[in-house]
Amino acid sequence: MLHNIHQLNRRRFLKGTAAGVLAVGFPAPAIVRAEQANWGDLRGRFVYDGQPPERKKLKVDKELQCCGKFDIRDESLMVGAGGGLANVYVYLRSMKAPICADLAAAAARQVVLDNRDCIFRPHCMKIWCTRQEYSIINSDPVAQNVAFAPLGDVPANIVLPVGGTAIYRFRRGQGSPVPIACNYHPWERAYVLPRENPYVDISAADGTFRIAKLPVGPWQFQTWHERAEFFHATEWSKGRFSFTIRPGANDLGTVKIAPALLAKQG
Repeated sequence: MLHNIHQLNRRRFLKGTAAGVLAVGFPAPAIVRAEQANWGDLRGRFVYDGQPPERKKLKVDKELQCCGKFDIRDESLMVGAGGGLANVYVYLRSMKAPICADLAAAAARQVVLDNRDCIFRPHCMKIWCTRQEYSIINSDPVAQNVAFAPLGDVPANIVLPVGGTAIYRFRRGQGSPVPIACNYHPWERAYVLPRENPYVDISAADGTFRIAKLPVGPWQFQTWHERAEFFHATEWSKGRFSFTIRPGANDLGTVKIAPALLAKQG
């Protein structure tokens, strides 16, 4: 049985959100049958254009009987083989683009954030907030806390006992990822991007991304990384680029990111 404080948190976050999830923010975009429009995929790859710095060990000074046994390192700059830059968000700036019905049919009901090995997993997340709920779980043998404050939405400060779970429903999309913190373990950090359509991806360990079944036509996209937020890459301004989507496969190519843009702040 979950702890009483968890039940109180759950009631606070669920109260009024189920009925209001589509009523707040932008009107829900139209979902269009696949055969009624043309769609295209956008692919690309982000590369760290230099020698990546060593990932530093973070200061772990609480719950040492559990957290002290893990090699917990900075996740703010993740560079893979061949310089692939992970955790770059790429998303359609428009909230009103038509949505392919295939994407609606395939969307999972929940997106899961896990507290495991004294860090958040995964570090970067996306959620189609008008169709998916945010499931938060604690897999660690110690209590955890999950706190975040989406702009214009209900703030969360969730206490999770061992084995605890909670559900949060975002009521509006966000223009940039929302930071997630743990008040018990200050080294824990993650990000989630709620959007009112599914046209977002996060670059993988090799730097690649793919946004599927975009509507054809000229669109503007946004990129974001936690080290630089709306960084300037090549000729882009504030991390934005324009691209005309054509039916089938579309390739943005390789985007090289200068190390100076991702230098550790503070």
